[in-house]
Amino acid sequence: MKLVRAFIIFALIPLIAGYFVASDQGKKQQINTNTNFNTSNILSTNQITLTQNGKIISLTQKGVTSVDTKHPQLIEVMPVGSNFIGVDKQTNYSSLYEFSETGAILKTLLNGNTGNIDTMDWFTDPAINPTHTKIAFVSDKDKDQTNVQDNALFVLDLHTGTVEKIADPDPHSGGIAHPMWNPVNANLITYDYYQYDDSFNPFSVIEEYDIDAQTTTDLTTQKQNAYQGAFSPNGKQIIFLERNDNITTEMIIAEVTANGLTNVRSIASGDFAYPEFSNTPNHIYYLQAQDNSGYDLYTATIANGTLTNSTLLSTGEQLLGNSGFVVSKIKE
Repeated sequence: MKLVRAFIIFALIPLIAGYFVASDQGKKQQINTNTNFNTSNILSTNQITLTQNGKIISLTQKGVTSVDTKHPQLIEVMPVGSNFIGVDKQTNYSSLYEFSETGAILKTLLNGNTGNIDTMDWFTDPAINPTHTKIAFVSDKDKDQTNVQDNALFVLDLHTGTVEKIADPDPHSGGIAHPMWNPVNANLITYDYYQYDDSFNPFSVIEEYDIDAQTTTDLTTQKQNAYQGAFSPNGKQIIFLERNDNITTEMIIAEVTANGLTNVRSIASGDFAYPEFSNTPNHIYYLQAQDNSGYDLYTATIANGTLTNSTLLSTGEQLLGNSGFVVSKIKE
Protein backbone atom coordinates (compact mmCIF):
# COMPACT_ATOMS: atom_id res chain seq x y z
CA MET A 1 0.00 0.00 0.00
CA LYS A 2 2.82 2.39 0.83
CA LEU A 3 4.46 1.68 -2.51
CA VAL A 4 1.22 2.27 -4.41
CA ARG A 5 0.57 5.50 -2.52
CA ALA A 6 4.10 6.70 -3.20
CA PHE A 7 3.74 5.91 -6.89
CA ILE A 8 0.48 7.86 -7.13
CA ILE A 9 2.06 10.88 -5.49
CA PHE A 10 5.12 10.58 -7.70
CA ALA A 11 3.00 10.37 -10.85
CA LEU A 12 0.44 13.06 -10.16
CA ILE A 13 2.37 15.94 -8.61
CA PRO A 14 4.54 16.62 -11.69
CA LEU A 15 1.45 17.29 -13.76
CA ILE A 16 1.36 20.68 -12.03
CA ALA A 17 4.42 22.46 -13.46
CA GLY A 18 6.32 23.91 -10.60
CA TYR A 19 3.97 21.89 -8.33
CA PHE A 20 2.05 23.85 -5.70
CA VAL A 21 3.47 27.30 -6.49
CA ALA A 22 2.27 27.22 -10.07
CA SER A 23 -1.00 25.72 -8.90
CA ASP A 24 -1.56 28.41 -6.32
CA GLN A 25 -0.61 31.21 -8.66
CA GLY A 26 -2.71 29.70 -11.43
CA LYS A 27 -5.84 30.06 -9.31
CA LYS A 28 -5.30 33.80 -9.33
CA GLN A 29 -5.42 34.45 -13.05
CA GLN A 30 -8.84 36.06 -13.41
CA ILE A 31 -8.09 39.28 -15.26
CA ASN A 32 -9.98 42.53 -14.82
CA THR A 33 -9.71 44.91 -17.75
CA ASN A 34 -10.31 47.78 -15.33
CA THR A 35 -7.09 47.30 -13.39
CA ASN A 36 -5.70 50.70 -12.52
CA PHE A 37 -2.06 51.67 -12.06
CA ASN A 38 -0.57 54.36 -9.85
CA THR A 39 2.81 55.07 -11.41
CA SER A 40 3.87 58.05 -9.31
CA ASN A 41 5.87 55.77 -6.97
CA ILE A 42 7.83 54.10 -9.78
CA LEU A 43 11.36 55.45 -9.69
CA SER A 44 12.42 57.61 -12.61
CA THR A 45 15.13 55.12 -13.63
CA ASN A 46 12.70 52.23 -14.13
CA GLN A 47 10.30 50.93 -16.74
CA ILE A 48 8.08 47.98 -15.84
CA THR A 49 6.68 45.78 -18.62
CA LEU A 50 3.82 43.33 -18.08
CA THR A 51 0.87 41.83 -19.94
CA GLN A 52 -2.88 41.82 -19.51
CA ASN A 53 -5.54 40.49 -21.89
CA GLY A 54 -3.13 40.47 -24.80
CA LYS A 55 -1.92 43.98 -24.14
CA ILE A 56 1.71 44.84 -23.50
CA ILE A 57 1.68 47.43 -20.73
CA SER A 58 4.64 49.68 -19.95
CA LEU A 59 4.72 51.58 -16.66
CA THR A 60 7.00 54.50 -15.91
CA GLN A 61 6.83 57.36 -13.45
CA LYS A 62 5.31 59.43 -16.27
CA GLY A 63 2.36 57.10 -16.79
CA VAL A 64 1.01 54.02 -18.60
CA THR A 65 1.30 53.02 -22.25
CA SER A 66 -0.47 50.01 -23.74
CA VAL A 67 -0.07 48.07 -26.99
CA ASP A 68 -2.73 45.55 -28.08
CA THR A 69 -1.23 42.43 -29.71
CA LYS A 70 -4.62 40.77 -30.35
CA HIS A 71 -3.24 37.68 -28.58
CA PRO A 72 -5.30 37.47 -25.35
CA GLN A 73 -3.23 34.57 -23.93
CA LEU A 74 0.05 36.48 -24.16
CA ILE A 75 2.31 36.18 -21.09
CA GLU A 76 5.95 36.66 -20.10
CA VAL A 77 6.74 39.67 -22.27
CA MET A 78 10.08 41.47 -22.21
CA PRO A 79 11.26 44.55 -24.13
CA VAL A 80 14.11 44.09 -26.61
CA GLY A 81 15.11 47.47 -27.98
CA SER A 82 11.90 49.05 -29.28
CA ASN A 83 10.30 45.62 -29.82
CA PHE A 84 8.99 42.93 -27.48
CA ILE A 85 9.36 39.16 -27.12
CA GLY A 86 6.63 37.17 -25.42
CA VAL A 87 4.90 33.79 -25.01
CA ASP A 88 1.55 33.05 -26.62
CA LYS A 89 0.16 30.35 -24.31
CA GLN A 90 -2.59 28.23 -25.82
CA THR A 91 -4.42 25.20 -24.39
CA ASN A 92 -2.02 22.52 -25.62
CA TYR A 93 1.09 24.45 -26.66
CA SER A 94 2.85 27.79 -26.51
CA SER A 95 4.95 29.76 -28.97
CA LEU A 96 7.56 32.49 -28.68
CA TYR A 97 6.97 35.60 -30.81
CA GLU A 98 8.70 38.88 -31.46
CA PHE A 99 6.31 41.84 -31.59
CA SER A 100 6.79 45.32 -32.98
CA GLU A 101 6.28 48.42 -30.87
CA THR A 102 2.76 48.58 -32.34
CA GLY A 103 1.92 45.00 -31.29
CA ALA A 104 2.26 43.30 -34.69
CA ILE A 105 4.06 39.96 -34.92
CA LEU A 106 7.43 40.47 -36.57
CA LYS A 107 8.76 36.95 -36.23
CA THR A 108 7.91 33.52 -34.88
CA LEU A 109 10.98 32.57 -32.86
CA LEU A 110 9.72 29.17 -31.67
CA ASN A 111 6.44 27.58 -32.75
CA GLY A 112 4.84 25.03 -30.44
CA ASN A 113 1.93 24.26 -32.78
CA THR A 114 2.94 21.18 -34.78
CA GLY A 115 -0.60 20.58 -36.01
CA ASN A 116 -0.76 17.33 -34.04
CA ILE A 117 -1.90 17.48 -30.42
CA ASP A 118 0.35 14.52 -29.56
CA THR A 119 3.52 16.33 -30.65
CA MET A 120 2.81 19.95 -29.67
CA ASP A 121 5.51 21.74 -27.65
CA TRP A 122 5.73 24.21 -24.80
CA PHE A 123 8.11 27.18 -24.98
CA THR A 124 8.03 29.33 -21.85
CA ASP A 125 10.04 31.46 -19.40
CA PRO A 126 12.13 33.46 -21.90
CA ALA A 127 15.02 35.52 -20.51
CA ILE A 128 17.34 37.65 -22.63
CA ASN A 129 21.07 37.93 -22.00
CA PRO A 130 22.77 41.25 -21.15
CA THR A 131 23.87 41.82 -24.76
CA HIS A 132 20.40 41.01 -26.20
CA THR A 133 21.86 38.31 -28.46
CA LYS A 134 20.55 35.13 -26.82
CA ILE A 135 17.39 33.96 -25.09
CA ALA A 136 17.26 31.27 -22.42
CA PHE A 137 13.94 29.41 -22.27
CA VAL A 138 12.44 26.14 -21.06
CA SER A 139 10.68 23.60 -23.23
CA ASP A 140 9.59 19.98 -23.58
CA LYS A 141 10.52 19.99 -27.28
CA ASP A 142 12.92 17.03 -26.93
CA LYS A 143 10.37 14.78 -25.22
CA ASP A 144 10.12 12.38 -28.17
CA GLN A 145 13.87 11.78 -28.09
CA THR A 146 14.33 11.69 -24.31
CA ASN A 147 10.94 10.21 -23.28
CA VAL A 148 10.89 12.89 -20.56
CA GLN A 149 7.86 15.17 -20.61
CA ASP A 150 9.32 17.83 -18.28
CA ASN A 151 10.82 21.13 -19.44
CA ALA A 152 14.55 21.28 -20.14
CA LEU A 153 16.64 24.45 -20.39
CA PHE A 154 17.68 25.77 -23.81
CA VAL A 155 19.38 28.83 -25.30
CA LEU A 156 18.30 30.42 -28.60
CA ASP A 157 20.86 32.46 -30.55
CA LEU A 158 18.89 35.37 -32.02
CA HIS A 159 21.45 35.96 -34.78
CA THR A 160 21.75 32.40 -36.10
CA GLY A 161 18.46 30.91 -34.91
CA THR A 162 20.29 27.90 -33.47
CA VAL A 163 19.07 26.27 -30.25
CA GLU A 164 21.34 24.59 -27.70
CA LYS A 165 20.24 22.47 -24.75
CA ILE A 166 21.83 23.64 -21.48
CA ALA A 167 20.33 21.38 -18.80
CA ASP A 168 18.04 18.36 -18.57
CA PRO A 169 15.25 18.14 -15.98
CA ASP A 170 14.84 15.61 -13.22
CA PRO A 171 12.26 13.24 -14.82
CA HIS A 172 8.67 13.52 -13.56
CA SER A 173 9.53 16.55 -11.41
CA GLY A 174 7.71 19.31 -13.28
CA GLY A 175 10.92 20.40 -14.97
CA ILE A 176 13.19 23.42 -15.02
CA ALA A 177 11.76 26.94 -14.68
CA HIS A 178 12.60 30.63 -14.49
CA PRO A 179 16.04 30.96 -16.13
CA MET A 180 17.89 34.24 -15.65
CA TRP A 181 21.23 35.55 -16.85
CA ASN A 182 23.85 36.99 -14.56
CA PRO A 183 23.84 40.72 -15.51
CA VAL A 184 27.63 41.06 -15.29
CA ASN A 185 28.72 37.64 -16.58
CA ALA A 186 27.01 36.46 -19.76
CA ASN A 187 28.43 32.95 -19.28
CA LEU A 188 26.30 32.29 -16.20
CA ILE A 189 22.64 31.23 -16.24
CA THR A 190 20.63 30.42 -13.11
CA TYR A 191 17.33 28.57 -13.01
CA ASP A 192 14.87 26.76 -10.74
CA TYR A 193 15.55 23.02 -10.67
CA TYR A 194 12.63 20.92 -9.38
CA GLN A 195 13.18 17.45 -7.97
CA TYR A 196 12.12 14.96 -5.25
CA ASP A 197 13.76 13.92 -2.02
CA ASP A 198 14.04 10.28 -0.94
CA SER A 199 10.50 10.37 0.43
CA PHE A 200 9.06 11.72 -2.85
CA ASN A 201 8.55 15.19 -1.40
CA PRO A 202 9.00 17.86 -4.09
CA PHE A 203 11.44 20.72 -3.67
CA SER A 204 13.46 23.13 -5.81
CA VAL A 205 16.89 24.66 -5.72
CA ILE A 206 18.30 27.59 -7.68
CA GLU A 207 21.16 26.28 -9.79
CA GLU A 208 23.83 28.18 -11.72
CA TYR A 209 25.28 26.89 -14.99
CA ASP A 210 28.64 28.11 -16.32
CA ILE A 211 28.49 27.92 -20.12
CA ASP A 212 32.25 28.07 -20.59
CA ALA A 213 33.19 25.61 -17.87
CA GLN A 214 30.05 23.48 -18.42
CA THR A 215 29.64 23.10 -14.67
CA THR A 216 26.56 23.39 -12.46
CA THR A 217 26.50 24.80 -8.93
CA ASP A 218 23.66 24.86 -6.40
CA LEU A 219 23.18 28.39 -5.08
CA THR A 220 20.50 27.35 -2.58
CA THR A 221 19.80 24.23 -0.53
CA GLN A 222 17.06 21.62 -0.47
CA LYS A 223 15.89 22.96 2.89
CA GLN A 224 15.44 26.46 1.48
CA ASN A 225 13.13 25.19 -1.28
CA ALA A 226 13.95 28.31 -3.31
CA TYR A 227 12.61 29.65 -6.61
CA GLN A 228 12.12 32.78 -8.75
CA GLY A 229 15.49 34.41 -8.23
CA ALA A 230 16.58 37.79 -9.61
CA PHE A 231 19.94 39.55 -9.61
CA SER A 232 20.59 43.15 -8.72
CA PRO A 233 21.79 45.19 -11.73
CA ASN A 234 25.40 45.05 -10.52
CA GLY A 235 25.20 41.30 -9.91
CA LYS A 236 26.25 41.65 -6.27
CA GLN A 237 22.92 40.62 -4.72
CA ILE A 238 20.20 38.09 -5.44
CA ILE A 239 16.61 38.09 -4.26
CA PHE A 240 14.44 34.97 -4.32
CA LEU A 241 11.45 33.25 -2.72
CA GLU A 242 11.57 30.41 -0.22
CA ARG A 243 8.77 28.01 0.76
CA ASN A 244 8.23 27.33 4.43
CA ASP A 245 6.94 23.99 5.70
CA ASN A 246 3.47 25.49 6.07
CA ILE A 247 3.54 26.68 2.42
CA THR A 248 3.94 30.31 3.39
CA THR A 249 6.54 32.27 1.44
CA GLU A 250 9.64 34.14 2.58
CA MET A 251 11.33 36.79 0.49
CA ILE A 252 15.09 36.26 0.80
CA ILE A 253 18.03 38.48 -0.10
CA ALA A 254 21.71 37.49 -0.18
CA GLU A 255 25.12 38.67 -1.32
CA VAL A 256 26.62 36.96 -4.39
CA THR A 257 30.29 35.94 -4.09
CA ALA A 258 32.67 33.71 -6.04
CA ASN A 259 32.12 31.06 -3.35
CA GLY A 260 28.33 31.19 -3.35
CA LEU A 261 25.73 33.17 -1.44
CA THR A 262 26.50 34.88 1.87
CA ASN A 263 24.54 36.93 4.40
CA VAL A 264 21.34 35.13 3.45
CA ARG A 265 18.37 36.65 5.31
CA SER A 266 14.60 36.96 5.11
CA ILE A 267 13.19 40.43 4.53
CA ALA A 268 9.45 39.66 4.41
CA SER A 269 6.77 36.96 4.65
CA GLY A 270 3.65 36.81 2.48
CA ASP A 271 2.11 35.47 -0.72
CA PHE A 272 4.72 36.80 -3.17
CA ALA A 273 5.66 36.24 -6.80
CA TYR A 274 8.51 37.49 -8.98
CA PRO A 275 10.53 39.87 -6.82
CA GLU A 276 12.71 42.11 -9.02
CA PHE A 277 15.39 44.66 -8.21
CA SER A 278 15.02 48.27 -9.17
CA ASN A 279 17.80 50.13 -10.95
CA THR A 280 18.16 52.13 -7.74
CA PRO A 281 19.87 50.39 -4.78
CA ASN A 282 17.72 49.04 -1.90
CA HIS A 283 14.54 49.27 -3.93
CA ILE A 284 12.46 46.40 -5.39
CA TYR A 285 9.21 45.54 -7.17
CA TYR A 286 7.12 42.38 -6.67
CA LEU A 287 3.67 40.81 -6.96
CA GLN A 288 1.71 40.05 -3.81
CA ALA A 289 -1.70 38.56 -3.06
CA GLN A 290 -3.68 39.21 0.12
CA ASP A 291 -5.64 36.26 1.57
CA ASN A 292 -7.09 34.35 -1.40
CA SER A 293 -7.22 37.29 -3.77
CA GLY A 294 -5.34 37.85 -7.01
CA TYR A 295 -2.00 39.58 -7.35
CA ASP A 296 -1.17 43.27 -7.33
CA LEU A 297 2.09 45.01 -8.16
CA TYR A 298 3.99 46.59 -5.27
CA THR A 299 7.15 48.58 -4.73
CA ALA A 300 9.17 48.81 -1.53
CA THR A 301 12.56 49.67 -0.08
CA ILE A 302 14.92 47.40 1.85
CA ALA A 303 16.12 49.02 5.08
CA ASN A 304 17.62 47.52 8.25
CA GLY A 305 17.10 43.99 6.97
CA THR A 306 13.40 44.28 6.28
CA LEU A 307 10.93 45.39 3.61
CA THR A 308 9.64 48.91 4.30
CA ASN A 309 7.49 51.56 2.61
CA SER A 310 5.50 48.94 0.73
CA THR A 311 3.30 50.75 -1.80
CA LEU A 312 0.63 49.54 -4.22
CA LEU A 313 1.24 50.27 -7.90
CA SER A 314 -1.87 48.46 -9.15
CA THR A 315 -5.37 47.97 -7.83
CA GLY A 316 -7.93 45.30 -8.60
CA GLU A 317 -5.97 42.20 -7.51
CA GLN A 318 -6.07 40.86 -11.06
CA LEU A 319 -2.52 40.59 -12.36
CA LEU A 320 -1.28 37.26 -13.68
CA GLY A 321 0.53 35.28 -11.02
CA ASN A 322 2.18 33.02 -13.63
CA SER A 323 3.45 35.71 -15.99
CA GLY A 324 5.62 38.08 -14.02
CA PHE A 325 7.04 41.37 -15.26
CA VAL A 326 10.34 42.90 -16.34
CA VAL A 327 12.11 45.91 -14.87
CA SER A 328 14.24 47.80 -17.39
CA LYS A 329 16.51 50.80 -17.00
CA ILE A 330 15.32 53.96 -18.72
CA LYS A 331 18.09 55.49 -20.80
CA GLU A 332 18.95 58.99 -19.68
